[in-house]
Amino acid sequence: MEALDALRNVVGMTVKVTTVLGQESTGSIYAYTTTPGSLVLQIPTTTALGNTYNYKFLRTSQVKHLEIVSTTTDVSTIAQIAPVDTQLIPQIIKKNTENVELGRKTRNVKASKEGQAVFNAVYKTMPNVTWKGNNITVLDEVTIFPPYRVDNIQSDKEDDGESAMRLVKKIVDGVWIKMESERKGG
Repeated sequence: MEALDALRNVVGMTVKVTTVLGQESTGSIYAYTTTPGSLVLQIPTTTALGNTYNYKFLRTSQVKHLEIVSTTTDVSTIAQIAPVDTQLIPQIIKKNTENVELGRKTRNVKASKEGQAVFNAVYKTMPNVTWKGNNITVLDEVTIFPPYRVDNIQSDKEDDGESAMRLVKKIVDGVWIKMESERKGG
């Protein structure tokens, strides 16, 4: 219990920390744990949004010198962490995992910016859109080849792909009109 009371006494103090590499940081102690030996500094910053904070995580084994700048602690300046309902954690993990998987499935780092824009627009409108290499496949029957213009759309089916191809061409044409308009400043 005494350790917790001692910990409460240091949280909020302003300190200047020098690491073994000579890096200096000044901020308020946001958190400190003896196991695994971590110190978290809350460092005030000013952004366009106003006053905010950055957080610096340090291993205590890497701290060469710690100087107390101010012993007065204003707990109101320490950002408060909202409680987490532990029963929601599996749902949060599942949702975040699904978002990461969706990002992997829908992003192609090798495609051009225009190709990714075309993919995103078609993906929002139609089901079953995938990357196959640098080609975009829609409904397993329409393929869009680089450079992803209307002329680069091909139906993989003889007769049935016509309505899907027409819709894909309309979407792709709209994307290119929008991109050209943005390039011209309109």
